Amino acid sequence: MAKKPANPKSKTRPQPEPAQIKAIDRLLEDEDYRGAIGRITPLLRRFPDHGGLHRALVEALDQSGDERAAGLAAFAWAEHRPNSLPAQEALLHFATVLGHLMLAEDTARKVRELGGETPGFPIDPNLKEAMLVQPDGSRNGPDVMVRFDIGKLHLEGRDFAGAIHRLEGVEVQPARNNLALALFHLGRAAEALDAFLSNYQADVQNLFALGWATRLRLYQGDEMGALGLCTPLGAAEARRMEDALQQLDALLLLQQNQLAWDAFERASRSDWFEDAAGVGGAALRHYGACAACRLGRADDARWLWESAVAPKRGDGHPGFALARANLDDFPAREGQPGFPVVSDPDQALPITWTRALSTAKGDAAAELDALTAANVYLRALYLGGDENFRGLIAFVLRHRAQRSDPDAARLLRELATLPVGTRDERLGFLGFLRSQGLLGRGEPASYWDGERLREIKVAGTEVYREAKESDLPPDLEALLAEAVTLFNAQRPDEAEARLQAILDRVPDHPVALGNLAAARTMQGRDAEARDLLRRVVDRHPDYLFARCNLARTLIEEGELEEAERLLDGLAERERLHIQEVFTVYGALAMLYTARGDHDAAKSVLASLEEMVEDEDDERRLAQAKRAVAGLDPMERFKQVFGDLLKSGPRPGRRRR
Repeated sequence: MAKKPANPKSKTRPQPEPAQIKAIDRLLEDEDYRGAIGRITPLLRRFPDHGGLHRALVEALDQSGDERAAGLAAFAWAEHRPNSLPAQEALLHFATVLGHLMLAEDTARKVRELGGETPGFPIDPNLKEAMLVQPDGSRNGPDVMVRFDIGKLHLEGRDFAGAIHRLEGVEVQPARNNLALALFHLGRAAEALDAFLSNYQADVQNLFALGWATRLRLYQGDEMGALGLCTPLGAAEARRMEDALQQLDALLLLQQNQLAWDAFERASRSDWFEDAAGVGGAALRHYGACAACRLGRADDARWLWESAVAPKRGDGHPGFALARANLDDFPAREGQPGFPVVSDPDQALPITWTRALSTAKGDAAAELDALTAANVYLRALYLGGDENFRGLIAFVLRHRAQRSDPDAARLLRELATLPVGTRDERLGFLGFLRSQGLLGRGEPASYWDGERLREIKVAGTEVYREAKESDLPPDLEALLAEAVTLFNAQRPDEAEARLQAILDRVPDHPVALGNLAAARTMQGRDAEARDLLRRVVDRHPDYLFARCNLARTLIEEGELEEAERLLDGLAERERLHIQEVFTVYGALAMLYTARGDHDAAKSVLASLEEMVEDEDDERRLAQAKRAVAGLDPMERFKQVFGDLLKSGPRPGRRRR
C-alpha cells in the first residue's frame, strides 16, 4: 500500500517580536499602564488573535482604573479566543462585577465546558426569570438579553459604533434607549432625538427616553419644544430608578425646579425607592437636594445631600462627589435659592467630541466648530456645572463669540451678572468682551460682585500696551529712562539731576516735570510737588498722569471736589495705555474710598485685577491698593497690623 503523503506543516500565525512583548512586560512591571496600553493597542490591530496581548491589555486597563474598558477588552479576548479558559474566566469576572448578569450566566456555561469552576453560577432560576422581564412587562429570551448585555458593555466601554452594531435589532426597551444614547455620543444628535421620541411613543412610561428627548430638544436650540415636553415629564411617576434619574436631570436642566421637586417626592413614595442604593440612589437624592436648594428649601437640601454621602439604611454612597461639593459650599448658600452643582458632565456632551477636543494639538478651532450644541443648551449646562465644566463651556462660548456669534457674546455678558462661579470668572467674561471689541464705547457692563450687581464702564475704552513714542531726542530719552530707574531704586536726588538736565533743554516738558514732582514727594517736599503738578496741569491740561497725581494729592488733603474735576472724563477716553488705566482707576478708587463708597472702589480695583498680565501690572495694582488702604481706616489698620506681625517696614508712598 502506498504511503499517504505527509501533511504539510500548518502555517503559524503571525506573532509580535519577542522584544515587543518584553517591552510591554517591563511597562507592566513598572506600573506604567498608560504606556503599556499605548504599546499594546496597535499590536492588537496587527495580531488580533494573540492571547498574550489581550491578557496584557485587560491587565493594563484594569490596573489603570478603567474597569469598564477592561471589561470590553476581556470580551474581545473571549470572542477572539473562544476556547481559552483564561479569556472566558476574565470575561466572567468583569461581566459579574459590571452587573451584566445574563452575559455572565452565558459565559459561566462556557467556563464550565472548558473545565473551569463558576462559584455562584448558574443563577437562581427565579432571579434569572425576573431579569428576563422588561420594564414594560414584556419578556425576552436569554439569548436576547445576552445581546443586550454585550451592547451595554460596548456602550459603557465607550465603543459607541460597536454598541450600535450590537444593539441593532435587539427589541428590548433598554437596548433601544442605549442605541439612541450611542447615537448621541457619536455626535448624531438629530438621529438620537428621533430614536428617543420613538421609544417614548412606544411606551409613554419610558421616562428615560422622554428625559433624553427633552434634553436633546434643548441641545438643538428648541427651548419651547423642550419646555413642552417638561409638562408630561414632570407629571409622570417613574416606575424605576433609571427613569427617575433622567426625569429629574432633564427637569433641573430646564430650570423646572418645582416640577423636579414634586417628581422626587413622588419617587420617594414608590415601592422601589427603598431599594435605590449605591451610586444611583445617591444621585437620586442629590437631584432632589438640588431642586430643594433652588427652591430655597435649605433643610431638605442639606438632609438629602447628607444622605447621599453618608449611607443610612444603605441609601447613599460615601464620597459621592457632586453631593459632597454642594455640602462643602452649603454655608454660603443656606437659606436662599442657589446654583448648586447639578450634573456630571460626562454625559452632557458627545463623548467623541470631548475626546477629540482633549487630544487636539495646537489650535482646537476645528473641534470647537464641530460641536452642534445650541448656546441655550450650553447656558443650561453652565448654570449646573462644576468649576472645570464651566471652564469648558466658557471656552466654547468665547470661541463662538470670536466667530461673530452675537448670541454667544450676549450669554457671556449675562453669565457675568449671575451668582454662579467666582468673581474672577465673571469679570473674565467682561474682560474678554472688552478685548474683542464686543462691548460698545462707553457702554456700561454689570457683574455680580458676590453680594449684588455692580456696574463698570472700563469696557468702553480701548486699552493698549505698545510703547508710546517719545517726543524727546534720543539722548534726553536715555536720561529720562535713567531717572525712572533711579526713582524706582529710591534714589530721588540722582533722579532729580537727570530730570533737571532734560528741563534745561526742554522747559516745561510734562513727563520730566511730572517725574520731578514724584521725586520731590519722595524727598518729603510735598508742597513743592503739588506746585509742580499744578504747573504741569495748567500748561498741559491733557497730560493724564499730572492730573491724576494732583488729584491723588488733593484727595489726601480732603479737597474732593477739585479732585473730581481733575479726574472727570479721563476714564471715558477712547484710548488709554495700560499705565494710564492703572493711574486713572487707582485715583478713582481713592476718590470713591474717600467718599465712603467702598463698593465702587472695590469694583474699580476688581477691573484692574482683571487686566494684570505681568509683574509691572502687579506692581501698579499693589500701589493702587496701598493708596486706597491709606484712606480707609479699617484697611489701614489691617495693613499696619499685618506689617507689624511681619516685622517689616511699611511700603513708602510713591508718585509718578
